[in-house]
Amino acid sequence: MSIEKFKKGTPSVDITRAVTKEDFEQPSEVSKEYLKQKCVKFIPASGAATRMFKALYTFLEDEKETDFVMRFIDHLEEFAFYEEIEKAMAPETIDKETHEGRLAIVRALLEGELNYGFYPKALIEMHRYDWGTTTPIDEHIYEGEQYLNEDNVELHFTIAKEHEKMFNDYVDPLMEKNEHLNISYSFQSPETDTIAVDMDNEPFKLENGETLYRPGGHGALLQNLNALDADIIFIKNIDNVCHRSQIEDTIHSKKELASLGVEVKKKIDQYIEDLMSDDYDLKEINDFINDTLTIHFKDELTKEKALAFLNRPLRVCGMVQNQGEPGGGPFVVDNGRFTDLQICEKSEIDLNDEEKVEILNNSEFFNPVDLVCFVRDYKGDKFDLSKYANEDRYFISEKTHEGRPLKALEHPGLWNGSMDNWNTLFVEVPITTFNPVKNVNDLLRKGHRKSK
Repeated sequence: MSIEKFKKGTPSVDITRAVTKEDFEQPSEVSKEYLKQKCVKFIPASGAATRMFKALYTFLEDEKETDFVMRFIDHLEEFAFYEEIEKAMAPETIDKETHEGRLAIVRALLEGELNYGFYPKALIEMHRYDWGTTTPIDEHIYEGEQYLNEDNVELHFTIAKEHEKMFNDYVDPLMEKNEHLNISYSFQSPETDTIAVDMDNEPFKLENGETLYRPGGHGALLQNLNALDADIIFIKNIDNVCHRSQIEDTIHSKKELASLGVEVKKKIDQYIEDLMSDDYDLKEINDFINDTLTIHFKDELTKEKALAFLNRPLRVCGMVQNQGEPGGGPFVVDNGRFTDLQICEKSEIDLNDEEKVEILNNSEFFNPVDLVCFVRDYKGDKFDLSKYANEDRYFISEKTHEGRPLKALEHPGLWNGSMDNWNTLFVEVPITTFNPVKNVNDLLRKGHRKSK
């Protein structure tokens, strides 16, 4: 079946329009009620920092001093890891003025004793304070302490197997010093690896004759998410952290998303109980499904249909103004029998369809991966999240292996197809809450610097 998926290519979703402010829910007044439930922060963090330093690796290969490389060198002292470079090279040997000196600096960072290219992004020193420097792990902990359960700040990281010792060496002392911290981790399961094919859609063979299997993308982490013991799960990427001097908007918006989710979840559960007891107002429920959950049926709502759509996991998704970043966004999607809200990647949209391209280009909002998920049903039992994924929203991407081109199959994205059959609320959050570090020079952006 996987081979057939390669032949078909990435399926397109039928977006009917981009989401506008009219589709957004207004944030609730912040309430501490969500803290009565078990909250866990889920942080996908399995990637190495190699891609973050891609332009610097290219510099070591071709020795061409691009604008990117020169910006990195010009601002070298401003990076939080500069002190590490000083220790590795000795300050008097750091030479920014010559070509050889600049190569030596980058070599020391990526290939020398620092070996930053091998590090997980979670352990790269990103922010500087008067008292020292911090990694994304530190910042996620600090952020979580501001809005998770005070006596049990629980974070779960997904990490790569090869980084396990580094991760534990870093995290274990933190938990020993802070009894309120509860940090766990898991790996992306090898069982979720997917077959790779060559450009003719035949299984990609290694030199030993074996077929190549590759990790199945972040959608494979649905298993990890499903295994968490939690009532409410906050999801945020490892590289989306900001300097603590600018964290107020982030903390406030997280509390707003959780408060809104609790409010809507209560209504959903009450409507389900009404339906189960045959004491319900179907028009009122229909209005709620239309107006709050933004699900519009093309035929008449029945009791059975209302139950099926209400009794699903709920996600509250923060969205930011579109700043031209690569990635997905919020759209209204036609599913045949109904339309609803979905987060879609550009690669899921038919770029040969002028109407779809216009919808994409006019999209005002962007998905920063800022989700608060409610994963228990009206009885308090855990949903089996695997039952709410849309397996037809997979991705085909082109990669290479040892210099040979191949096609890779990725599972439906964690917040795309893996949450296709969830109830969804969109809320606008401040752009200041979105500070991704896709390349090293992103650390020179305002969100990663001390606020003046």
